[in-house]
Amino acid sequence: MHLDRLRAGEILAGLGAIALLLLLFGDWVRPEATLLRQPGADIPPQLQGTADRVVKAFVDANAQTGWHGLGWLMVAVLLLAVIAALTLVVLTVTQEPVGLAVGSAVITTAIGIIATVALLIRLTLAQPDLGAGLPDRYVDVLAPAWLGLLSCLLIAAGGWITMADERTGAPYSTAPDLPPRRVDESHAPTS
Repeated sequence: MHLDRLRAGEILAGLGAIALLLLLFGDWVRPEATLLRQPGADIPPQLQGTADRVVKAFVDANAQTGWHGLGWLMVAVLLLAVIAALTLVVLTVTQEPVGLAVGSAVITTAIGIIATVALLIRLTLAQPDLGAGLPDRYVDVLAPAWLGLLSCLLIAAGGWITMADERTGAPYSTAPDLPPRRVDESHAPTS
């Protein structure tokens, strides 16, 4: 294992993957609190606290984690991005030929870009309806969702930076010092 091979690209992709995986356990979406209150509804001051607790309990009970709120296809795409990024890190530190890590960087970049675009669309244009058919204006997208989007972007950027890093200065990238070979005169081209 060669931890000294890890550079900015692999570190970004790995951190993005770990962050995304952890963020999926947090609440990503919840009902908007004003959904339960009609504008202009008069609540007596003595019942205001009780009403606020009931609304908060409803909102908290119906909040959904990234695992449940995004749908199975979106979760599968996000997990694929996590797996690709972690594979990039593992191949970089364990494999002697760097070709596998370069191929993994290409795949990580592609999957990271797809995951970023798909999650952006899911959070802005096709928000989860929380299983109740709620329109977008009644669904709050929470901070872990936006941080998850940032994590996807880190995965894609990490793969991109890794592809751009040719590692020509690394000791394992230098060509081996081979002794010169004699040319066999019988096979030499004649002019």
